[in-house]
Amino acid sequence: MSANLPAIPTTPADPKKNPTYPQRVHLNERPALEALLKGWDERISKARKKVEVLGNHPTRAGYDRLYAQMLGGRDQIYESVRRMPGEYGDIYEEDKHKLDEAVAALERVFAKWDA
Repeated sequence: MSANLPAIPTTPADPKKNPTYPQRVHLNERPALEALLKGWDERISKARKKVEVLGNHPTRAGYDRLYAQMLGGRDQIYESVRRMPGEYGDIYEEDKHKLDEAVAALERVFAKWDA
């Protein structure tokens, strides 16, 4: 799962609105961001079921650690999804970078999980 969002055209500034108030041009990205979060939630949910099935298996500690890392990555994605549609400029770019890094981290954790 990649955090590459589709290119969405931005709308020009409305001349009837205060030009010093930043225009929220990323509001239309919310559905794509929420779909990204939902996809990761489903994947992490499947991992949780595997941890529950392990019971007292000797390898459970390693899976518990990886599952905890998954939850941390999921929280980072959630925070970006919550903030990004209302941000603009450098703050939006910073949140986008954090989202991309969280997705990359989760992909690395799942690669270890599947190994």
